[in-house]
Amino acid sequence: MTFKAIIFDCDGVIVDTESIANHIMQSKLAQLGLVLSDQYVQAEFTGYTTDHNLEKIKALLTRELPPSFKEDYKADFQAAIAKHLDPIQGIPELLDNLRPLVAMATNAQRQEMEFKLAKIGLTSVFNQRFCVNDVTHAKPSPEIYLLAAESLQVSAKDCLVIEDSPAGIQAGVRAGMTVYAYSEKMDKEKQLKAGASKCFDSMKALRHHLNQLHLYY
Repeated sequence: MTFKAIIFDCDGVIVDTESIANHIMQSKLAQLGLVLSDQYVQAEFTGYTTDHNLEKIKALLTRELPPSFKEDYKADFQAAIAKHLDPIQGIPELLDNLRPLVAMATNAQRQEMEFKLAKIGLTSVFNQRFCVNDVTHAKPSPEIYLLAAESLQVSAKDCLVIEDSPAGIQAGVRAGMTVYAYSEKMDKEKQLKAGASKCFDSMKALRHHLNQLHLYY
């Protein structure tokens, strides 16, 4: 099988932001008396929008969050990634000399997406990039992946999606695309259950596989 386009998720695939976001969320919730384990936060929050996760948190708290909680959380997250943000190890090498078209599809807000890409110097690689502001329904809806394929003028079946979260994997599968899942910090069983065709533990391993598919110049 060959692919005409590769569509990447952002957080947890291109940039290492999910652990930062989860740590900040855990810390702020602990201040409210809600202590959640690393495993729970990773399994339940990763890959979803902040608004989606806040609804989950309200149900766990059985009360409303403080009015400023969302803005305080976002401000803390922005301050953290402004200080330090790295691409996932091996990403620059992975993206270099790919034959297929390349795009990004993320549940992040546009401002966050643009900031992250600029911070790690990869804005020009993702000339085609799509965020939650571009769609009506966020992942796990397939809408953002279908939009990316339409914009690239590539059939869904000819697109490869690189994801990490079950929500993102489900979105790619529902769009009719092949999905490979980055498993370094995620549960492979949950990724496979969500529909991933292949799991990989490093970008070096993914590059080796893509090279076997003759996807590099």
